[in-house]
Amino acid sequence: MKNLRCLTKPALIPYLIIILITGCYGYVSGETPEVSIISDQKQAAAITHGLTKVTEALTAKHISFENVASIGQARGKAVIVAGLAAGEGKAATLLKAGNRPIPTGAESLLIWKTSSAKKPVWVVSGSDNRGLMYGLLELADRIGWSKDAKNPLSAVNEMTEKPAVRNRAISIYTMNRAYWESRLYDENHWVRYLDLLAQSRFNKLVVIFGYENGGFLAPCYPYFFNVEGYPDVRMVGITAQQQQRNLAAFNRLIQMAHDRGIEFTVGIWDHIYRGGVQGGGIPGTKDAPDKPVPGLVWGLTADNLTAYTKTALVKFVKQVPNLDAIQFRMHNESGLKEGEQESFWTDVFQMMKTAAPNLQLDLRAKELPESVIQSALSVGVNFRVNTKYWMEQMGMPYHPTLVNPDKSPIRHSYAYLLRYPQKYKMNWQLWSGGTTRILLWGDPDYARRFAESTHLYEGDGFEINEPLATKMEAQPHDAKPFELLNAPYRYYTYEFERYWHFFQVFGRIGYNPDTDPAVWNHEFDRRFGEKAAPFIAKAIHQASWILPRIITSSYPYTSFPTTRGWAEKQRLGDLQTFAKAELSDMAQFASFDEEAKFKTDGGETARMLPSANSRWFRQTSDALNQLIANAEKAAGKSSNKELVSTLTDLKILSNLALYHSHRILAAVNYRIFDRTQNVAAFDEAIAKEQAAIAAWRQMVAAAGDVYTDNLALGVCVADLCGHWRDELAALEKGLAGLQQRRTALRAEASTVKTAIASATLPYKALPETSSDPNFQISHQPVTTAPVGKPISVRIQVKAPAGVKWIRLRYRNVNQELPYNTLAMLPSGEKDVYSVVVPAEQIKPEWDFMYFIEIMDNNGVGQIYPDLAKETPYRIVKLIR
Repeated sequence: MKNLRCLTKPALIPYLIIILITGCYGYVSGETPEVSIISDQKQAAAITHGLTKVTEALTAKHISFENVASIGQARGKAVIVAGLAAGEGKAATLLKAGNRPIPTGAESLLIWKTSSAKKPVWVVSGSDNRGLMYGLLELADRIGWSKDAKNPLSAVNEMTEKPAVRNRAISIYTMNRAYWESRLYDENHWVRYLDLLAQSRFNKLVVIFGYENGGFLAPCYPYFFNVEGYPDVRMVGITAQQQQRNLAAFNRLIQMAHDRGIEFTVGIWDHIYRGGVQGGGIPGTKDAPDKPVPGLVWGLTADNLTAYTKTALVKFVKQVPNLDAIQFRMHNESGLKEGEQESFWTDVFQMMKTAAPNLQLDLRAKELPESVIQSALSVGVNFRVNTKYWMEQMGMPYHPTLVNPDKSPIRHSYAYLLRYPQKYKMNWQLWSGGTTRILLWGDPDYARRFAESTHLYEGDGFEINEPLATKMEAQPHDAKPFELLNAPYRYYTYEFERYWHFFQVFGRIGYNPDTDPAVWNHEFDRRFGEKAAPFIAKAIHQASWILPRIITSSYPYTSFPTTRGWAEKQRLGDLQTFAKAELSDMAQFASFDEEAKFKTDGGETARMLPSANSRWFRQTSDALNQLIANAEKAAGKSSNKELVSTLTDLKILSNLALYHSHRILAAVNYRIFDRTQNVAAFDEAIAKEQAAIAAWRQMVAAAGDVYTDNLALGVCVADLCGHWRDELAALEKGLAGLQQRRTALRAEASTVKTAIASATLPYKALPETSSDPNFQISHQPVTTAPVGKPISVRIQVKAPAGVKWIRLRYRNVNQELPYNTLAMLPSGEKDVYSVVVPAEQIKPEWDFMYFIEIMDNNGVGQIYPDLAKETPYRIVKLIR
């Protein structure tokens, strides 16, 4: 052991056991190691983490290695040199000698192969600590791919990468005390969780206190400490020892995140508990604002709210000194009354400017008063504005073309906030936790389009919810957290680990949209075998579009809150209610009632009709079923628990798509009946509802006994608990009501002389296999335009049935403005249509956006760009 160096870094202590077992740095003294590792003497914790993962990967493959100070001392058959690209370190010296471009810009990395003394030398470098860590984690991953012990670096490729999206964040809710603390106090959980985030190249973690949890952590300060001068403000029942434990565990979590190159944001969403919307549906909290309740804060009032908050925040940033940012909820749902908000936030900004001038403040945009933004600008705090990407659900990967007009778009989109001159950054929050709560999800193409869209308004980055984000929401705070999968089907240590591909695609694609697919293909091969893996991967990627499509195109807008809607499990109401639904992007999709109106009264639209959308769901279900069958055949008898669980989720998603395919047609037919009283349409609606229920019954069968009987992921009275079989019972009850009504109509028609006149009218059912639009389109997008000048738009369109009309829809990038419409007319060139938008209709405060509606002579329409392929509108950057 004479070559063993002194390891003083605490992060390396757990790995001394590996060294002692394998010999000094992985080899027995006197033997020739396979690999020599050279790194700079002074290392940040993130670099140490990366190097540790490299040595763990070598050890796992039984590959001997050594750590040496220079290439001249290296005895290994291959050499790894790790270091920053700048400075006088070993890696920087080799890069300069090799005349290699040095990685620049935050988080950039370089992996380069050279040679020395006829040995292969792999240089792993980064522009900063995090970039170098990413390079080392990539190296470690690819060492694990090697199938040749004599060539352990055979799967390593040269690469140069830099982040496409600057900030890539995962957010965690603390909705239930027992569940939150089961994680907070489990350091091994955080080791695995944070390792996964770093490997996936997330660089921010957001822990949110005070959201929909019945007053728990509203506010969060007494959970960690008492505030001098306010002895009556306390968390009821908590002891000083518990507070100290909470504070120590939380600070330890932040340090562990920083050790892996992950910045840490705490979300302080509730400032005083006043019940109402803050109650979260938790039993027993109705009277909480009026009397002390164990586990909740007592003693905070309107009189001491501002003074206490300012003092508590000062203490918080001192007691939690390594915070990188605080995210504030600003409006009435935080407990603040409308008349309190402006003065409260001005005082908080002034205090934060003094106490923590460099700390970033994330101001949530929902109903954020303009005066509060101006206050933040005037005080000069370091802030940005965070807004929801798509309601509180996960829609398609683009900012909604048109949000529901009954709600102010500043509730859940960007509204008027993208003004110029730009005075703040925007951060885009995808509330995936309202949609992808339990089912497996992951698609690189979705993540790629989403990441690209976050550059709108020079976006600062994105934040997505972790899977299982709402687990135990609205459950008693002392209730034992449930197990998601029943015991025979569990294959993981922690539940988040089953969602590895979710983390992988959002993090890796957010960092580099052109990430090599081998990154996930190797993981699929490892988990499912090389024969079944391609079918499983393709199935998960295709299935991952089902839920976003539901949210965008067939999901009642009234279910937009995370705390009320759950597309994975809810039937979304009885047919009568479902059929009246308004949707979440009404510029792209027609509603069920609109198609019914077109069928009964005439009319046409370029928006996608529900009947065409139904076909998409049916085709997707069919394609998934074939992939599932292929995967099962390829796996043969070599099945494992993860494969069973994964196929279960895929079957549930396939049948969910089939359910929506049938129910969409049921809804349109029901609206036709409602408009005309044509009982033939009612019969068709009942038939399609029966088909939808049959698909739901298959979902129940697919879930089987894999999932627990009570999926407690929200307010139970809002159908956010229970199992798919509970929804089946409700569907069957609703169907029975429809059938009873139909029987009554027959009785009425046979006994009343004035029978329903339309009952015997011929009825043409909605087509299930109509053709897709068949336009040939060529368009050169307008990407920039001078302020104060008109904008000319041209498009070439060919259609077998001939073009009936083409329209330009446009507005500034301000969701509070309506779209304008101009006819695009023949330009004189064959099949080319054009229009000019007058300069006076283009407001200079915002950029400009447009899309094009096309209709052929058969009444078949289409919107360009096609949302199935890309963002369905074009953004024109105004040159100011």
